[in-house]
Amino acid sequence: MLGSIGAILGTLIVTSGMLERRYEIYMRAASAQDLTQDTRVLLQGLAVGRVRRVDPVQDTAAGGLSFLARLAIDAQFPNGAPVTIPRGTRAVIEQLNPIAPPVIQLIAPEGDARDPIAPGDTIVSERRQGAVDVLGRLAADLTEQLRRTIDDTRALLRQTTRMASQAERLVTATAPRVEDVLDQLSRSLEQTDQLLADVGPRIAPLGDSLLAVLTDTRQALRQVNALTETADAMAGENRTAIRETIQHLHNSAILLEHFADQVSRRPTRLLTGVEPPPLDTSRKRP
Repeated sequence: MLGSIGAILGTLIVTSGMLERRYEIYMRAASAQDLTQDTRVLLQGLAVGRVRRVDPVQDTAAGGLSFLARLAIDAQFPNGAPVTIPRGTRAVIEQLNPIAPPVIQLIAPEGDARDPIAPGDTIVSERRQGAVDVLGRLAADLTEQLRRTIDDTRALLRQTTRMASQAERLVTATAPRVEDVLDQLSRSLEQTDQLLADVGPRIAPLGDSLLAVLTDTRQALRQVNALTETADAMAGENRTAIRETIQHLHNSAILLEHFADQVSRRPTRLLTGVEPPPLDTSRKRP
């Protein structure tokens, strides 16, 4: 039994690291957030120690409260090489992933080799926002943007409602005027249709009458031509007067033909009138 108890105690001592040699250094931090006992200390990503204690310290220079963390650093790496932390090393408190606890990263300065930090020395630290902090800030930003979008949407909705009300009032105010204009236009169209209906039946008889007059005029013109030939044979001295008469009759026939043609193409010219065609008064019939 004593042997078993001794074996158990030896195993606990070996696994707890009590037999490992360590030395302590101090880290100054502005906040004790994420700093707990046994917080791991990493040197360039390799675990080399843990936090043993965090004590508040009155910072007279800054005029406030700061914290001093005691770091227990392993004296040797697993392969037996000594763990040396060069001067100028800075400590960064960060959370590597959302589910892992925060750690302290010891980042050695670049350049030539420097003297190691002695036990009991103090290094400064800075805090790097972790994934949770970034997600929290992103969620806050999205919440603010969503709130602004909702406010803009509400303002746009109110403006749209006012514009719809104004449009409705405008339509209500102009509806009687539009109805009056449409009523007047409808009456004008009805009057125009009635006028065309009254004029339409009169155009066809008038055209027939004009054609009859034109036919009679042509017959008279032929008779006058025959009479002219006879008179020309009988009285040479009256030839000029007869020719003038024939010319006047010929012009009358042209005017009647032009009037009948224009009225047959556009009946409304009975109301507006027909412009006479140009007549060649210098023309002499043989």
